[in-house]
Amino acid sequence: MNKEELMTYHLNFHQSFAPEIEAISRIVSLADSDTGFLTKEEISEKTMISTGKRSGKVEPNIYYATAMRLITFEKLDQKYECKLTPLGRVVFLEDPYLVENISKLLLHAFLADSYSAAKLWSYLFNEFIPKVMPSFNNELIVNAIERHFSSNVNLTPFRTCYSSDLSLGDLGLIRLVDKGYELEPHRISRENVYVYGYVLLEKWEEVLADRSEITFNEITDVLCFGKPFLWGERQMRDAFDLMQDAGLIKVNAQLSPITIIKNQNSYFCLDKMYSLLI
Repeated sequence: MNKEELMTYHLNFHQSFAPEIEAISRIVSLADSDTGFLTKEEISEKTMISTGKRSGKVEPNIYYATAMRLITFEKLDQKYECKLTPLGRVVFLEDPYLVENISKLLLHAFLADSYSAAKLWSYLFNEFIPKVMPSFNNELIVNAIERHFSSNVNLTPFRTCYSSDLSLGDLGLIRLVDKGYELEPHRISRENVYVYGYVLLEKWEEVLADRSEITFNEITDVLCFGKPFLWGERQMRDAFDLMQDAGLIKVNAQLSPITIIKNQNSYFCLDKMYSLLI
């Protein structure tokens, strides 16, 4: 993608559509089939995802799937070629229809990541929401977005993303109440330990690759780990304990601030991602 496309991707890529789990699963399946470059109409024909001349769900869900790190794509002469990422391949093999909460948690974590190309999600989870936990009203979020982006932004796709069971509503992170939003931190569970490990170590390897030991502050302020999960310091420490028990990291609590030592890499977590499902 060129710079102009990325800027469009930041705010307007969704064409007013929220991500749809079924559509994303079909895009992932398409990326596995090595079909080469296809127009959005050809993709629609193969996946049964609706599209039209001016708008439709094919292109937004390609962009969503890319922000979620399930696929990469190239665009040439209005045609798309989609390919699976290592994460996308594991998810496709283990949960092709994206029915497991582990899959949905991964999709959300990268969509809402501080480095996500979906800039609305990135801003809200990493800058806005940490300041207003545990609730906020519609006027507050609209005003904050207008100040940050110097633009009006359609919030409907974001609201639908976390309220609809066709999207990521099952995660229970955001509840719409009257004209406001109530936030519920993701509840830590042992079966998700390799999700936490993968998200942490993948970002660590991208941003601080030359470091085998980093501070708690670097994890929260540089990697922004935990913010998409709506975690505070207590939940972060609980997650560290869980990852330490799994042998992924070592927590050095004798230093101030505490430091985290890397014992495994992200591919180790990727291989074990679904291994604790009952």
